[in-house]
Amino acid sequence: MSREYFVQLLLKLDVRDITPQLEPAKKCVGLDMGLKYLYADSDNNVVEPPKYYRKAEKRLNKLNRRKSKKFRKGHKQSNNYVKARKKYTKGHLKVSRQREEFAKRLALRLIQSNDLIAYEDLKVKNLVRNKKLAKSINDAGWSQPAKMD
Repeated sequence: MSREYFVQLLLKLDVRDITPQLEPAKKCVGLDMGLKYLYADSDNNVVEPPKYYRKAEKRLNKLNRRKSKKFRKGHKQSNNYVKARKKYTKGHLKVSRQREEFAKRLALRLIQSNDLIAYEDLKVKNLVRNKKLAKSINDAGWSQPAKMD
């Protein structure tokens, strides 16, 4: 017989003690977003996009086919369909989290090494309407850096 214990802790921390004070780098950089590269900055540094969705696409398509085989129109959803749908959702969640973590690492690196960052204010929602470029734009994660500010 196993027992469960629950513990609740309350910590009071002063944020000024935790936050490191950054020295001014006296640098500014401009970013240009792209599909062959995630961004190119004014210092001629280029960052390649990791293309997480393209790498996971085969696995996601297989999970979607499994989910579709379990679906019965007009009937109550079976447990197998619910399980397949959860696996498919989990696959997409993994891809979005990978993309988000990559963007966070890049943003942190840029913020720590530059005082001013200028980037394109792209209307990603409008650009994704292009059927030929939508998958590549979403996979590159253009909207992620804008969410970080």
